[in-house]
Amino acid sequence: MPRTTPRRLAAGLGALLSLSAAPAFADEAEVHYRMCLVHKQASRWEQAAQECREAVRLRPTHAAAQFTLGSVLRQAGRMEDALTAFREAARLDPRNANAHGMIGAILIRLRRPADAIEPLRRACELAPEEATNWSNLGMAYRRLERLEEATTAMQSGLERHPNDMGLLNNLAVVLRQRRMNEQAVILLQQAIERNPNQAELHHNLAIALRASNRHDEAIPHYERALALGQRGTGLLFDLAVSYEQVGQYQLAIETYERFVREIQSQDPAAAQRARDSMQRLRDRL
Repeated sequence: MPRTTPRRLAAGLGALLSLSAAPAFADEAEVHYRMCLVHKQASRWEQAAQECREAVRLRPTHAAAQFTLGSVLRQAGRMEDALTAFREAARLDPRNANAHGMIGAILIRLRRPADAIEPLRRACELAPEEATNWSNLGMAYRRLERLEEATTAMQSGLERHPNDMGLLNNLAVVLRQRRMNEQAVILLQQAIERNPNQAELHHNLAIALRASNRHDEAIPHYERALALGQRGTGLLFDLAVSYEQVGQYQLAIETYERFVREIQSQDPAAAQRARDSMQRLRDRL
C-alpha cells in the first residue's frame, strides 16, 4: 500500500472540500498545521513542532502555526525557542493578545521582567478580559520592585475579575511586601471564602497574620496549608515560631524537629538554629 504523503493528503482533502458547499481548499501548509494540532493534542511535542515548522516553511505568514509552535515548544521546556515563535506570531498578527501575553509570561520565567512589561501592557490593552495578563504584568513590576505599579496593575485586573484567585493572591503578596499587612489579610480572607481549599491562600494569609504579630490566628492557616499539601521548609519554621510565640512549646519542638529532618542536608546552619531553639524550649519545659 503506497504511503500517504502530506501532498497526497492535501490533494485528497482539497478534492473532498470541493464537493462540499463551501469553496474551501486546504493547501499543504494547512495540512501540516492540522497534523501539528493532532500531535499537540496527544502531547507528542517533537512531532507537533516538526509539523508546525513545516507549515510555516511552506507558508511563512501562517500566524496560527507560529503561535501553536510557540505553545508546543513552551510545553517541551524550550523557552528561548518558544519566545522566538511567539514573537513571530505577534509580528504576523499584531492584535493577537495571546501572543503578546505569552511573550511576557516567558520573559518573566526567563528572569527578564523589564522586557516583559511592554508585551504584557499590549496584551492587557488588547484583551482586558484576560486575568492572567494583568496578574503577569503585576508580577513583572513586582520582580522589578516597582510595587506601586504592581498594585495598580493587579487592582485593574480585579476591577474586571473580582473573583480571580490568582489576582487576589498576588495582590495580597504585593501588599504584604509594602507592609500593608491588614489590607493583605482582608483580601486573603475574602479569597479563602471563595476558595477554601487553596493551600497557597492559607499559607499567604498565615504569613500576613504572623507579620502583624497575630500568631494565634496564623497557626490554623499554616496547619491548613500543610494539610492541603503546601510544601516548603520555610512554612514549617514559621509555624514552629508561631507555636513558640503562643506558648505551645511541645508543638513548637515537634515542628522544629520536622524542619531539621527536611533541611539538615541542604542548610546545616538553618538546621542548627532550629536545634538551638529546640534546646531553649526544652529548658523551659
